[in-house]
Amino acid sequence: MFFVPASDGTRMRRLSSWLGRLSLVVLPVLFLVGCAETDTVSRAPHTLVHISEKDFRIVVEPGRIPAGDVELVVRNQGPDTHELIMVRSSGSQPPLRRDGLTVDEEALHEVGAVDGVDPHGVQRVRLRLAPGRYELFCNMAGHFMAGMHGELVVD
Repeated sequence: MFFVPASDGTRMRRLSSWLGRLSLVVLPVLFLVGCAETDTVSRAPHTLVHISEKDFRIVVEPGRIPAGDVELVVRNQGPDTHELIMVRSSGSQPPLRRDGLTVDEEALHEVGAVDGVDPHGVQRVRLRLAPGRYELFCNMAGHFMAGMHGELVVD
């Protein structure tokens, strides 16, 4: 146990008073710093869209989202490598190349893409989407024609 001599009573009162005032300044500062947003926390909110690719289909969940910042999480659940290309939908089937198996990407305006997602792999891409309909497809030889495409509606 620790004893303070009686002659130090005045010194102890000053120290106690000084510590009290210091805590009135330090505690609010610590509170504000603790509540402040950092770079990793202050990212703008975004909508998460999960896209599952599997021979030969694409599932988009949710299929309808609000306009703005979007993160696409593309998961390849098939045995082959797949890609994902996103274009604004014209309401009709995208134009095909002369081979009749792949979409003519040069004739379209690509909004976003994920190249070569390995089997059981996951890739992410962030986009800012305006309202409209978007077509998502894999353009590996024959995959689009086999049904590997989906739609995302942005309100």
